[in-house]
Amino acid sequence: MKTAVQLHAAAKGSPRCELVYGRPLEVVAGPAGPIALFDSGEVVAHLLRSRWRRHLYVFRTLEVDDRFAASVCGVRPRVRLLLHLRSRGHIRRARGLFAYLARHGPDPSELADAFYLRVSGPLGRRLVTQRLLLSLVSPQPTPIEP
Repeated sequence: MKTAVQLHAAAKGSPRCELVYGRPLEVVAGPAGPIALFDSGEVVAHLLRSRWRRHLYVFRTLEVDDRFAASVCGVRPRVRLLLHLRSRGHIRRARGLFAYLARHGPDPSELADAFYLRVSGPLGRRLVTQRLLLSLVSPQPTPIEP
């Protein structure tokens, strides 16, 4: 099943939408502006900006429409919500993380959902270093048993 994400709202005064990360299969024209279509299992970072608020939704698209999954504004059908960030600093850190992953890998869609749960803690802190975020991305060495 394909997931549709509204990219830019054409109506004046409506929230502006931006794709922070995602590899759409195609972008089609819609009545309210362009719509990006994603395959199932893809990780997408979608930013909604209104005059006073910002919301960054990081979600994984699903194979079927699950009525218990999360509803995200401008996204159909429902998705598995991995992160929801609201402050400018947290959103800036998440953008940096996705930029690093795009340059150096691994692909964000290949990372497990548990990774996003682990990264949500450091992204929400006031003082976080880039080294801490990158340590969550790098593969952990397996302990050697005697």
